[in-house]
Amino acid sequence: MYLFHVLKSIFRLSNLGSIVFFFLNAALIIVWFSDGEPRKMVYVGIAYVVSVLLSLSPLGEWALGFFAGARKMRRLDMREKITPIIQRVQAAAEKKSGNALPDVIILKVMHDPEPNAYAIGKRTVCVTEGLLDLPDEMIEGILAHELGHLAMHHTVIQLMIGGGNIIITTFLLVLRVFYYIKAAWATLNLFRKDGDDIVGLIFGLLDIFSALLVFLWTKFCMLFLMWSSRANEYEADRYAYEIGYGDHLAAALDTITWGKPKSSFFKALYSSHPEPHDRIAKLQELGVSYSRY
Repeated sequence: MYLFHVLKSIFRLSNLGSIVFFFLNAALIIVWFSDGEPRKMVYVGIAYVVSVLLSLSPLGEWALGFFAGARKMRRLDMREKITPIIQRVQAAAEKKSGNALPDVIILKVMHDPEPNAYAIGKRTVCVTEGLLDLPDEMIEGILAHELGHLAMHHTVIQLMIGGGNIIITTFLLVLRVFYYIKAAWATLNLFRKDGDDIVGLIFGLLDIFSALLVFLWTKFCMLFLMWSSRANEYEADRYAYEIGYGDHLAAALDTITWGKPKSSFFKALYSSHPEPHDRIAKLQELGVSYSRY
């Protein structure tokens, strides 16, 4: 039943961009690192599947948090501040989501003065030090939004893409380095011999060109991922509203983004979050009473 709920949450319209990115990205990794050879493609494909399965494990969730800078919350005063707040929000969320939420939420801290929070994996919520300086009501609104990500399993795809990529690309890039060294050595020999290694030089240049194509392809694929990410932010905002924290979230969004300039078109295109004013407007359309003016 839980697996069916997770799959239903993943294969939804708002996640279409992430799903497209996942398969395009997987195809890119398999083809590029196997040099298009069918036998190697099978091996790389198996390695990629294994890396995704590892990323969905507790180890993968820990690794993603570690690379994001999330650490165990050791300070007693931090825990005394945030624990009762998230317990209140979790109690409200469980009335709506039932068993969609994990039984235990793992809280971690990021040493960043900017107020923010992030949901990672299946059960982890990371808060910044700056978030703890906000009023309790605003923290509740932000945490309600993050629990929305967990309840709707937005972060499962994050694990599949982020964790899987970290594992497979780290391993395969090590192998790729040896290939570059070999190509560079062949290029150096070109100037010491009679030109017998001109083929090595050509293949070295072709490999550089293929790396450029990979970069451009990745940028293209990222458009799909960021589109889904922005759609998921609106869904998590709606979730916060439905469990009773819409006004708190709108106030928090307005407070932490006050005075910040609007993003340029291209920056917004590759942004994982919609503009805060657009998010507040959507919350107001849902029925929140918050108003700054």
